[in-house]
Amino acid sequence: MMLLYGSVCSNIIAILAVVVIGVVTYCKWVYKFWERLGVPYLKPTVPFGNISLKLTYGEVVAEHYKKAKAKGYKHVGLFGFTTPEYMPIDLELLKNVLVKDFNHFSDRGFYYNEEDDPLSGHLFMLSGHKWRTIRAKLTPTFTSGKMKMMFGIVIECAQKLKHAMDSLSKKGPINVKDVLERFGTDVIGSCAFGLNCNSFTDSNSDFCKYSKRIFEPTNLETMKGLCSMYFRWINKFFKMKILPSDASDFYLEIVRNAVEYRKTNNVVRNDFLQILIDLMKDGSGLTIEEIAAQSFVFFIAGFETSSTVMMFCLLELSLDQEIQEKVRKEVNAVLEHYDQELTYESLNDMVYMNQVLDEVMRKYPPVPILNRVCTADYAVPNTNLVLKEGTPLAISVLGIHYDSEYFPEPEKFDPERFAPKNKENLRPFSYMPFGEGPRLCIGLRFGFLQMKIALSTLLKNYKFSVNEQTQLPLKMNPRSFILSPMGSIWLDVESI
Repeated sequence: MMLLYGSVCSNIIAILAVVVIGVVTYCKWVYKFWERLGVPYLKPTVPFGNISLKLTYGEVVAEHYKKAKAKGYKHVGLFGFTTPEYMPIDLELLKNVLVKDFNHFSDRGFYYNEEDDPLSGHLFMLSGHKWRTIRAKLTPTFTSGKMKMMFGIVIECAQKLKHAMDSLSKKGPINVKDVLERFGTDVIGSCAFGLNCNSFTDSNSDFCKYSKRIFEPTNLETMKGLCSMYFRWINKFFKMKILPSDASDFYLEIVRNAVEYRKTNNVVRNDFLQILIDLMKDGSGLTIEEIAAQSFVFFIAGFETSSTVMMFCLLELSLDQEIQEKVRKEVNAVLEHYDQELTYESLNDMVYMNQVLDEVMRKYPPVPILNRVCTADYAVPNTNLVLKEGTPLAISVLGIHYDSEYFPEPEKFDPERFAPKNKENLRPFSYMPFGEGPRLCIGLRFGFLQMKIALSTLLKNYKFSVNEQTQLPLKMNPRSFILSPMGSIWLDVESI
């Protein structure tokens, strides 16, 4: 019996040894990919390639950008596990990829599954003809006129934010991440789904619960996200869902109910969902699942991205009281000119606030990496390299934003970089917080609208300073695909 047991163990060990040797041998062969093409590359490690589990994906690629730039490389090869990935560094190459030769790089290369996971079929993920069709239908929804339609909704949510801040500021330091996420939930819940979320008074609502569920992924969901970039064949083979099924069903049901209610009761509302409903009525071919998917991506961008940028903004202003006071003076001066009323036009007059937000998004870009995939063989100009169809690309927005060639003293928070006279001198493609080219973030205007209304309301009424509970310097959450801090940012708030 012992002999049999020992024999089985020996066989298992032998099999494992063969597997390990095979994996290591395969990795070593794969990791010569860029060398065989004559492209400089950064040394990978088995089996992660150039991926690190200790930093965010954005920080990892930014570190590689910094190393490659220091060596004078114009482009470099990376490895996401065993998948070769191309990273252009020279700004002229970026221009080619993002604009000039866009037809070769029109897709982001992410896995999505409209059939089994309808909410994954949104504008950010879509590719090819489907992306072009949906983009063309949605572009008119973000004009100035449409933004004005939703202005009143955001103002109402900002008033709820103020009332909540009045109460919370009396109780001690404030977790600004939590407060601003609730504001984002109210805004996007109302504009994208037609819901009054009341997240400041009902934090246990299903909408709030599923919102947090989406942006606090489990380890398994994080791995699914990595597979969607580097091992799409695994996702396709198993027909994996990117979103948790319960969350996906919840958002789909909300949209179905809202559309049916408005149709039955002839309800018309000035919001994003109504614009999508009108498109469906006009014979655009939009299905209820497509409407739900676009509402969902509107929610993702408005909830997580905008709230995170505002959080970093309040932190930087808390660290520099002089800049904070300068923004406040501008807000008060503009409001005085408009009889103390915050209007759509008044936001356009807040020039220094624009500078502050631009600098915040330089230091903390909402999208730290732009992902693309080569959709047809492409000869890289002025090189002997031909990128094969299917090759993924990673553009390090975070790395570029911290490049001292473009932004001297990149760690310093300096809104003067974006003063009108200085902004004109920025190198094209050196500042891309929302991307660039035809796949530039379609909701950019709404994001600024939401952020400027909230910040104007807060800075007019409160003074912010850093509480000792805030851990500085910040460390980013490695499980987050956007730049998001570990833990909370606590600020002391004083009514003015």
